Amino acid sequence: MVDIFGKKKLEDQVAELQARLQELERDRDDLLRTLEKREEKIKKLSHSYQEANLALKAAEQKAAATVQAPPPSASERLDEKRTLGEKLSPRDFERLEKRLEALVSPYEDLLTAYLPNAENLPPDLPYQARKLLSFIDSGRGGMVLSCPTLFTLLLVPPFPLQDAALSLGGRFQLQSMKEITETPVLIVSAHAGDTLMGMALGSGGFEEMEVVSNQVKEKHSKGGFSQKRFERLREEDIKNHLEAVLKQWSAFSKKYSSVARYVVLGGDSSLTRQISPALGLPVVERRLERHDLRRPEQVLEDAYSFICYRA
Repeated sequence: MVDIFGKKKLEDQVAELQARLQELERDRDDLLRTLEKREEKIKKLSHSYQEANLALKAAEQKAAATVQAPPPSASERLDEKRTLGEKLSPRDFERLEKRLEALVSPYEDLLTAYLPNAENLPPDLPYQARKLLSFIDSGRGGMVLSCPTLFTLLLVPPFPLQDAALSLGGRFQLQSMKEITETPVLIVSAHAGDTLMGMALGSGGFEEMEVVSNQVKEKHSKGGFSQKRFERLREEDIKNHLEAVLKQWSAFSKKYSSVARYVVLGGDSSLTRQISPALGLPVVERRLERHDLRRPEQVLEDAYSFICYRA
């Protein structure tokens, strides 16, 4: 049959156009997906760029602060030292000593170092010990005890170390540490109106103890004395107390000055500054709280205590 109106041809063209349309729609969908992926990637890159920018600014600020920041002051170093350090009473030290005595290394690598000062340090000293030694400013030196991979201890003794020594072995060398707790000393705990002086052959107790007491006005109350008059009278009370202390010290120290190696001095700084020149023996300054005569052993604990740093 003859297609007079060309219907077949038109139908073929429609089918061809529909196929082309479907192909174009698939291309469009592919392009849309590619565009979405690209936009997502751009967003991720933009976010990463912002994070990197922030990190860079933070690093620059930190670097600037590091360059511009002043070195830590003495008080800041002291605060850090107090944070790291642990006070060991004679009893605490004895317990630590027994634990250290029980340690044995088959590798002969237990380090014991007695260091009178933080200068000219031995090359074998562990890094951790060198770092801890930077906190020592007492003038008493330090003792390093190191067990590789386990611990490093720095002990600041109550009295100055005299001789430097370093050893490696299967056990720690603790004899010199024990001897420090047996150092004979005179102790002066000076506080306004109430000063204790004592002789101790070691941390076990006082051989003799004396107390000088005088009335010293503690605070100004409203009414009565004027502030200036009160301060003048208080200064006079403290002066009288100081004179009584020095007089008593003269007689007390004659008995023991040939035995004692040091005078441990602590208390009110205004008093200790004036007492120190008259003591006649090497002075070791310690922080001694106001003593309680019902617990005189507390003064001995303060005088014979170690400071322990751990790394």
